[in-house]
Order: sequence, then C-alpha cells, then structure tokens
Amino acid sequence: MNKLTYSYRGPLPLGSVVAHYCGAAGLTTYKEGSTWLLVGEEQATQYSLAVYENGTLQATFTGSLTNEGRLHIGGQLLRLLRTHQGLAPLGDWGTLVGVRPTKLFHKLWDQLGSAEAAVERLRTQYEVTEPKLSLLAQVTGLQRPYVVPSADSDRLVSVYGGIPFCQTHCTYCSFPYGLLQDYKRVPQFVEAFVADSEHLQSLLATYHLQLATLYVGGGTPTSLGEADFEAVITALAKLLAYSRTAEALEFTVEAGRPDSVTPYKLQTMARQGVNRISINPQSMQDSILKAIGRGHTAQAIKDLYEYVRLHTPFQVNMDFIAGLPYQQEVHMIENMDYVCQAMPENVTIHTLALKRGSPLYEGVGREAMPEEKAVQAMVAYCKERLEAAGYVPYYVYRQQYMTSQTENIGYTLPGHVCEYNIRIMEERQSILSVGPGSSSKWMRAPEYRQLQQHMPKDVSVYIDTMDTLLGKRSQLCKQFWEG
Repeated sequence: MNKLTYSYRGPLPLGSVVAHYCGAAGLTTYKEGSTWLLVGEEQATQYSLAVYENGTLQATFTGSLTNEGRLHIGGQLLRLLRTHQGLAPLGDWGTLVGVRPTKLFHKLWDQLGSAEAAVERLRTQYEVTEPKLSLLAQVTGLQRPYVVPSADSDRLVSVYGGIPFCQTHCTYCSFPYGLLQDYKRVPQFVEAFVADSEHLQSLLATYHLQLATLYVGGGTPTSLGEADFEAVITALAKLLAYSRTAEALEFTVEAGRPDSVTPYKLQTMARQGVNRISINPQSMQDSILKAIGRGHTAQAIKDLYEYVRLHTPFQVNMDFIAGLPYQQEVHMIENMDYVCQAMPENVTIHTLALKRGSPLYEGVGREAMPEEKAVQAMVAYCKERLEAAGYVPYYVYRQQYMTSQTENIGYTLPGHVCEYNIRIMEERQSILSVGPGSSSKWMRAPEYRQLQQHMPKDVSVYIDTMDTLLGKRSQLCKQFWEG
C-alpha cells in the first residue's frame, strides 16, 4: 500500500483546506484502503478533524468556524503528516500552501502599505523562512510596476490561445486532451479555433480594449501540421492590431519539443509577429527523456536552439524540472552547464508535481523519483548557478503534490521578463482566451474578483458548442464592461 494516500469525510469547506495541506505533505487521494483517514465535523462553534493512520487515531485538531480556523487545522495537519514521514514539521514555506505566494504578498503590500509589512505578516502568521521571504520580496519588487493599477488598466487585456494536442504523453503531465495523431477532427478544430479568435477580435473592437500580451500554449502548439499551425497563428496575429503601443507586442508561442518544430513553422511565427518562444528540454539526459516519454533527444534540443539563434530574432525560454524519475544532482549540474553556455533569455525551474491524470500520479515510475532533500538540493543549485550567470527571479508559483515543499521559479536576464507570466500568476489583469481547455478571467481593482469562463477540455465538445460558448463570452464581456 502507498503510505502517502488519504481519504476525507466531512464538510466541504474544511475538506478543501485538508486537500491543500495533504498535497503540501505529498499525499494523494485514494478512496479505498488509504493509509490516512481524515474525518471532519462542523460543530456549533468549531470544526474538528480526527486523523487516523491505518485505523489508529493519531490526533484531533480543532479550529473556529472561520477561514482562519480552517487554516489553523491545516497547519497542524501538515506538521503531523510531515513528522510521520521523518521530515521536519515544516518546510521552508511554513504553513503557506497556496499556489500563488506572490499574489498574497502583493495583496498584503496593498493592505499594509509596504513590502516590509508584508514580509513581517508572512513571517509571523505563516512561519515562512527567511530565504523564501527574501525570494518573495525580490520577485514582487520586480513585478510591482506590472501589478499596480493605472488609468488604462481596466481596458488592458492579455490573450491566451490554447492548443491541446501533443504527439506523446509525458509521464508527469495531465494537460493534453489527447494525442494529435489519434484525433480525427483536426480540420474542424482549426476552423473552430479561427472562428473563436475572430469573435474575440470583434470584442476587442466593441469594447475598445488594448492588448498587452499574447501567449500560445498547450499541449504543444507546434504539434499541429504546418498548414494548420499557420492557420491558428495567423488568426491570433490579427489581434496584434489592438496592441497598446506602437512597439512590438510580446507574442509568445510554446515550441516545447524539437520533434514538433520545423523551419517552416519558425518562419510562420516570424512572419506573424511572434518574438518569443519556449524550447523546453525538461532534462538534458537521453535516459531521463526516454523514461518520462518525451520522444526526443538532448542533441535535438541543442540543434533546435542553435537553429533558432541563427535564423530567427526570437527570445527563448527554457524549462527544466527538478525531481524527475531517475534524476540525480549530477544531472541538474549538466543541465545548468548547458544553460549557462547557451544563455537563453528566460529559464524556468519547475519542481515536479504529481498531477491528477498523469501516469506518475497513478504510480508509474514513482519508485524512481528522488527524495525531498535531493530535489531541494537541485533547486538550490539551479538558483546558485543561474544567479551567478546574471539571471534574476521574476515569477514564482507553487503546485499541489510537489515532490518537495519547494516552488517553480522563472528566471530572466535583466530586461527580458515575460510579461504574460507575471500577468497570469498575479491575476490583476483580465485575460481572455481562445481554444479548448482555456480560461478567460475578467478582473479589476481593487477587489480583483473574477468573472470566469472555462472552455471545454473535450475538443469535440468545444467544436460542437462553439456558438453557445461565444454567446456566453459576449454576455460576460457586456456584463463586465457595461455593467
């Protein structure tokens, strides 16, 4: 039996908190025969949570019928679960388990009046350690000009285009709708995507909106055939007419896998105004790439990067993951040796997260994953090497079910931030979306409460219900900008 499994019975508000803190402790849900059983109750004046391990009561925690009370219970649960794994009661992030720690930092900065006050609140209330407080202060200081409201911010939007297909399914990934080669309605998908983009263009005109950034992700957008890829990129490029400035708008495309990129696709992107791409090795060891289902070699990454540098004007981001099966610190040293020689403008260091629906979440390859201390050492090494090479951290986020209580950090060479990454993480700008599985979020200062629309993940449902989806988006735009 996997010792890192749990099941929960009890009130939903407490259950939501329990899920976050169990995830932070590395536990995943398992309905039948889980090691940990958590039983919550809502009483007259308080919540209670009974914690059983293999049927034996280990502890009972209580807290008030408030968010603070639920968080108190969650913090106590986190300490218990980590201790039972032979870990320190709290990691470097203390009891802070949210996905967007910098979003909370900015909120506290707004409320308390200074970054110093925000640091003190996180130190005392959440027991965040000094290294993480320093990281948050550094990142939010760089981000602050992007998140402070301005006179035109209400009509300034970013756009995300989602292409859900890949050519293989990486073992750590839960994103793809499916494999491109298995889907029989690709022409209809392209037609629907173009119609979706044209409808969004009409909304930009109707509500006098200005475009801040444009980002195309997935899946792997470049997995589409050349003609189909050209059609969707060309449709999105028409949105550039609504750019907020006369200067080139930040237009990013994820070209994550070298086996999906051709010279023609790179030429298409250059013609349509793309100026930034992601080439995502994840690791530079062929044995690890094969184990995680990537379907390409490390040399193919090097060849693609060299071609892009020689033949395009693109800025480049590269993603790496710490905590992959069979990965050791020596592998991450090799990865950083390559990065510090290649010097892409942006580098993102992810900590492996166990995502629902991924083969790793279901147990395939989990026995080969490195332990928490090893992953922490890899992340720390990356920080040391990248900062020594001149990179600075510019966005941070965390995920549930990470293999250690660490974080994902985006690094940039000075003057080369990806603005979209800041916008999507801090949630202070409306982001409108095109494509299946994508999400639109409408928000404004000072509350930053959101209207949302989530496009269907099922591509066929997206195609077949397009008129309804576009009608709902029109209604939400009218509600938000006309009241």
